[in-house]
Amino acid sequence: MLYPKSNLYRTVTSLNGLWHFSVVADDYLPHAPLQDYRLTAVPASMNEIVTDTETKNHVGKIVYECVFSVPHISKSEYRLRLGAVSHKCEVYLNGVKIGAGINGYLPIDLPLECLLEKNRLSVVIDNRLTNETFPPGRLEGRKQIINHDFYNYTGIHRDVLVYSRPKQHIEDIEIQTVVDGDYRKIKINAKTTCEKISYQILDKSGEPVITSENSEIMIPNPALWSPESPYLYTLIAQTECDQYEERFGIRKVEVDGNRFLLNDKPVYFKGFGMHEDFFILGKGNSSAVNIRNFELLKWIHANSIRTSHYPYSEEIMNLADEYGIMVIEEVPAVGMNWWEENFGANGANENTLKLHKELITQLYERDKNHPSVIMLSVANEAATNEALGETYFKEVIAHARELWPLPITIVEFYKSDETLVSKYVDVICINRYFGWYYDHGDLSVICEQMKEELCRWHDRYQKPIILTEYGADTVEGLHSLPAESFSEEFQKEYFEQCGEAFDAFDFCIGEHPWAFADFKTKQGLTRVRGNRKGIFTKDRQPKSGAFYLRDRWKKR
Repeated sequence: MLYPKSNLYRTVTSLNGLWHFSVVADDYLPHAPLQDYRLTAVPASMNEIVTDTETKNHVGKIVYECVFSVPHISKSEYRLRLGAVSHKCEVYLNGVKIGAGINGYLPIDLPLECLLEKNRLSVVIDNRLTNETFPPGRLEGRKQIINHDFYNYTGIHRDVLVYSRPKQHIEDIEIQTVVDGDYRKIKINAKTTCEKISYQILDKSGEPVITSENSEIMIPNPALWSPESPYLYTLIAQTECDQYEERFGIRKVEVDGNRFLLNDKPVYFKGFGMHEDFFILGKGNSSAVNIRNFELLKWIHANSIRTSHYPYSEEIMNLADEYGIMVIEEVPAVGMNWWEENFGANGANENTLKLHKELITQLYERDKNHPSVIMLSVANEAATNEALGETYFKEVIAHARELWPLPITIVEFYKSDETLVSKYVDVICINRYFGWYYDHGDLSVICEQMKEELCRWHDRYQKPIILTEYGADTVEGLHSLPAESFSEEFQKEYFEQCGEAFDAFDFCIGEHPWAFADFKTKQGLTRVRGNRKGIFTKDRQPKSGAFYLRDRWKKR
């Protein structure tokens, strides 16, 4: 799935900006332009823009609408790309349905046929979560019950682009590096409707390295991609009537015993689970916020993130390549706990399983050429302790392995002797909150409990372990001596105790404290303006624990 880019053969028009917006009934069809509408912004979440509670908390359908024009270019075809629409949607052009979206975190790419001088684009969004959506949820009348701990934002959250390409065009490009274990060898799989295609590879400064008409290319003395040196090449694919440029990096990833190897060297993961969440924007993509996030990641000496709990925007993936941040990709399979309660006595149905597989496939098609992607997580805190869960995830993991030439994991909540799924993955990832959700406020128990937990997992599975979540809610500016829960001092001492435990074992290969920054959740007694476990505030300023992690990770 190629991202829209402009060049001598292709054009891209952004439809970002002000759109018309309205809450609509379930049977609404956009046969005529909206008359009774409000203004909203794209990309953004409507929940953080409106000022009335009824609209903000609306459960059901809404419609977004805009009018656009594009120039006629002979021998070209037009397509529409919606970066992300939460959660399901139907797309209409001039009142005629042209396609649909099945998930709120992956792009929708549709042909635009029968374009007029002026065109009305309508996106009918359904924000309801059920046991056949990702993330899953359930409805009690008109009340939405969600199973996950982040806000159920609604809107068009990423760029909306109309692009042209030649009718005879390059459809897709897949770049495989380190073929047959040889760092010099690259294999290109290109889908094209043209007869001939040639390739040129440029180095980081834009100078040509090699030109070839073969799909297998040898690069002499290749520079490798890593967090320390995120070197990127550019592939230019050229036909007689089309051209496309794709950046890529050369790197090899594998698990060897207790070690995770990048380019044959052991890696220790330092970083965070994150959320796409910012004031007013909600989940709306913002280049300024994205850059700030990556600047903070480098400031704190992080080398990795997990896309908890859904795929992030294409821009974020590009920045990860550029900044040298390794990415554990995660599909939006969060809240799949309590299997029978949420999915019924027979577990998740075939529609749920089919969609789960389809999302893994779509994610691969979107992100397959990113060197920053080094592992795939198929779910977060799912019901891996139940027989139905084992059957389900065994099939999901098998499907993932057919596509992804990378280590596979699942982020666990249950104990090492309770889960039935970790035996199928390559790396153990666990979430633990000793001293917070258990023995709340008692810093003295954290180190020993964490050590015992790590040993139990390793004794049972003999696999490397990453702590993908641990942390404590922290209110910025709240101080306490001695440290008490919710204070900045408590968060810092909490991290110190966890760090001592991690350092005791060579099979512990990483730490991702939860979370990068504070984020919005549904209202609750323990959620004062959201989840406050951020190492940074929601406006991206460091709490005291950030300075401890910065010093620790600089030496680690």
